[in-house]
Amino acid sequence: MALRLRALRRVLKDTGSIYLHCDPTASHYLKLLMDAIYGHKFFLNEIIWKRTTAHGDAKRFSRVHDVILLYSVSKKFLWNKVYLPYDDNYIASTFKFKEKDGRKYAADDLTGAALSGGGYTYDWNGHTRVWFCPIQTMIRYEKQNRLHYSSTGLVYRKRYLNETEGKAPSDMWWDISPARRIERLGYPTQKPLALLERIIKASSNEGDTVLDPFCGCGTTVHAAESLGRKWIGIDISKFSTGLIRDRILHNFKYLNADDIDLRGSPGSVFEARVLARQDPFEFEKWVCGYIGAEGMFREPGEKGADGGVDGVLKFFPVREGVKVKPEYAIVQVKGGKVSPDSVKALHETVRRYEATAGVMVCFGDQLGTVENQRVKATFSDAWGSYPVIQGFSVESLLSDGQLDLPLYGYKRRGAMLGL
Repeated sequence: MALRLRALRRVLKDTGSIYLHCDPTASHYLKLLMDAIYGHKFFLNEIIWKRTTAHGDAKRFSRVHDVILLYSVSKKFLWNKVYLPYDDNYIASTFKFKEKDGRKYAADDLTGAALSGGGYTYDWNGHTRVWFCPIQTMIRYEKQNRLHYSSTGLVYRKRYLNETEGKAPSDMWWDISPARRIERLGYPTQKPLALLERIIKASSNEGDTVLDPFCGCGTTVHAAESLGRKWIGIDISKFSTGLIRDRILHNFKYLNADDIDLRGSPGSVFEARVLARQDPFEFEKWVCGYIGAEGMFREPGEKGADGGVDGVLKFFPVREGVKVKPEYAIVQVKGGKVSPDSVKALHETVRRYEATAGVMVCFGDQLGTVENQRVKATFSDAWGSYPVIQGFSVESLLSDGQLDLPLYGYKRRGAMLGL
């Protein structure tokens, strides 16, 4: 971690900022590390993000927040004000006054006794006070009908609801919930898009480059692309790199595979075979990430017993007269020879876990075994019928082929199509 944070300081522009997300068990250690690398004088914020609701932890208060540490490398760092919409209760309690034309406004205090730099002392409407603004500004407000007078004659400034951009967020972020169900990609540390969009808007402009060196399932690069930023994502997991590639391609239709420079993952059948031979678990991760499979008993590609399930694909068949609900296809990945018994075992796994379908991913020269040994049963929805067991080749995967599954509302490879 320390080495990577030092490397990030080297590549960060003078106008750039770094946000480090962590949980409360590590934030105090990481703040010392960040102070040592970036300098305590460039510490900007410790943001508290309420990521979940309270639950009954035993013998301690519930842990409901994470910490985001914000640093810069110089005083030239870029900062854009971001605003949140007012909620109805705030509008009702703050914008209590109304003009004849119906415009709502708040009456803001103009006294300035608490100003750190001092205010302006003069009499206005029979009240001598230390005011927030000089008398010339007060006169201008009066001519513009911007002053509100209380029953005692004390003056306030009108702040119109239709002219306000919203409220500026503090360093306590209570308004961003965990990733919505439609966003979730089966990645344990996935962040909501709204969280990254706020960060990116505040600390970059369109055309700037955003770097996430722990990019996981790609929420940062997704947010950066949607906001018109250039982006670089780095992750050690081939599951992540494949998932991110297809998340971007299926959410931004104007992009194609040639627009994304993917390094460190197979780009050809030969490279896929090499990976399958050298590291079967990484090969499994890569395949699951590429087709958007989620974990069931463990994360895709994680070593250990998997119950015959390498990944799970969620889809939404449309059945007449029945509310659309998710159904599942179990994924098994084979980087070598596919035996007849393994195909039969996939069907048994589908039956045992009450899934709708099963997909055997293998190299093209093994598809014949899958076709010869699979059950020929099908399932259907309003759009057509589909095989209960099907084979899918690595060759098709690399050429962006489609699985034979219902596609209406199908959250394929991280695409948020909705229903």
